[in-house]
Amino acid sequence: MGSCLSTMIDDDTICKKTPKPLFFHPFTKGRNVIMDELHGFAERSNSFHSGILFTNRPIRVKEVVALKILKAEMRWYGGVRVGFTSMNPSEIDPLRLPRFVCPNLTMLHGFWAAVVPDEFAQEGMVSQFWVDRNGKVFCSTDEGTTLHFLFDGVPVDCPLWAIVDLYGRTKAVQLLDPSRVTQSLKWLPSTIQSQIPALPKDATAPVNWSCLPQFDNMEECAICFRTGADAIIYPCMHASMCFLCAQRVFQTTATCPMCRGKMETVHQVPFSGNARVNENRDGS
Repeated sequence: MGSCLSTMIDDDTICKKTPKPLFFHPFTKGRNVIMDELHGFAERSNSFHSGILFTNRPIRVKEVVALKILKAEMRWYGGVRVGFTSMNPSEIDPLRLPRFVCPNLTMLHGFWAAVVPDEFAQEGMVSQFWVDRNGKVFCSTDEGTTLHFLFDGVPVDCPLWAIVDLYGRTKAVQLLDPSRVTQSLKWLPSTIQSQIPALPKDATAPVNWSCLPQFDNMEECAICFRTGADAIIYPCMHASMCFLCAQRVFQTTATCPMCRGKMETVHQVPFSGNARVNENRDGS
């Protein structure tokens, strides 16, 4: 069985090199999966299970995996599952693949996956998912206006192949090559300011800063990846976004992307004088 292993590159190189072509692993797949000759289109031939797929190469940190949902079969319940594995698919016996990625594979060491919410996986949509530097996995649509936290705990210091499980209603998908994918998350920093209407007063009310945590190091914003996460959400107290992106989310869905709780207010957190973002971005 041929190997589809490709060499991982360091994060500084990610921004400078074009990704290698991305397609589904041609050999390691569920028994009900049929693919086209380019291994970009995949369909579950029958039933609602045995539709597990892997990518041909490892996925880099913050690389967006984009799936166009081509066919939905409404007689089933549930939908596509996505995730990552540290196991090279070329070394997995396809005959030993279980019917379901959740919970069959996720119970094993080296596999992480979760169901994509229905609103992100409707027929005709482009559903995207990725892992950030902290091992957290998120999904979104190609419009990039709503973010959903899927799971965390993924080690990012090893190669990670993407997993897609054509489960339930999700019958067929097209894996979009990264060279042709508009990474919609990147437009947020440049266009977001002009699109955000004035916030209601209760969203920017004065805050007793002494009651808030003071941070020496910022985490990256989970939406734009370019700015420190300097916004804190009430009442859940999550701080995973920059203030600009948090305002955008507050005005669109008012739902925390980490816990799906209702956002009542959002405030910018003061950082100490030596605050910095944990990692350099764009190779700088």
